Amino acid sequence: MSITAVIRNHFTNNPIRAHWDYFIQDNRGYYQSEQFNKDNELNVRRFNWTDLEVCAELFKRVFSADPWYDNWISLDQVQYYLNELIQNPVFEGFVAFEGSDLVAVCLGHRRSFWMGKEFFIDEYFVENNKQGNGIGTRTLDIITENLNLLGYTRLTLLTNKGIPAESFYLKNGFYNNMKRTVMVREIQ
Repeated sequence: MSITAVIRNHFTNNPIRAHWDYFIQDNRGYYQSEQFNKDNELNVRRFNWTDLEVCAELFKRVFSADPWYDNWISLDQVQYYLNELIQNPVFEGFVAFEGSDLVAVCLGHRRSFWMGKEFFIDEYFVENNKQGNGIGTRTLDIITENLNLLGYTRLTLLTNKGIPAESFYLKNGFYNNMKRTVMVREIQ
């Protein structure tokens, strides 16, 4: 008997069987209960570990191009970075596919804030040739709708000024909080 079969048997014959989907993923690579949207064009679901490699490849392509031109040395370096985000105990992530092609990724974490549950977006990226075609907005709308159903009250993120990403977020209901500033100190 495989380890998965042993664990499945334990969960199905145990009072905590309702948590099976949380611990063991099905063969399709996503939590069955965590698929948010599926239509003819876009499938948005929760991120899982099997998505790491393809997300890292997309991340490297997107952020190595205009307007960022980040110098990610290797795919391993990107995977290490994304792995750090994913290992956060309050990590939440979402992926969007058109057919079998990954087209958008949203990685972040939940925070308990005085206003209620907040989702902080650490990374949000869309396939280069899909940017400007509505995929980012549709994905963000689906994620936002489902976070709202889960009791989240706001989304927060940081982005660079004066690049298309800033315009995208402003167009999608984000605003610049004039009471806050981003401060950085270089360590050399």
